[in-house]
Amino acid sequence: MSDDQARNQSTDRADTGKRGGCLWLTLLGLAFIVLVFGIIIYSITREQTADIQANELGAIQACWDKANNPSATLTSRSFATDSCKEMEKQFRIKYGREPK
Repeated sequence: MSDDQARNQSTDRADTGKRGGCLWLTLLGLAFIVLVFGIIIYSITREQTADIQANELGAIQACWDKANNPSATLTSRSFATDSCKEMEKQFRIKYGREPK
């Protein structure tokens, strides 16, 4: 068999359709991404319970305790203070009231 005949045989073969597997894999990946985003959106928009509010208030209080710790360095106290203010700001936005 000559080289020309071997090349012609390889190009004459029919497409076996293996690209369809790649399409299904892509569609499956997109479905997975949509599912993950759906879960994230649900967890963000679900109704906030009193337990969640209490946990967030506890986190804010713990933050202020760290910010007022005299044994901490000035830099870490300053960073903690900024973080606590941001946490309180987010609490006000989320619940429409001041943290106690």
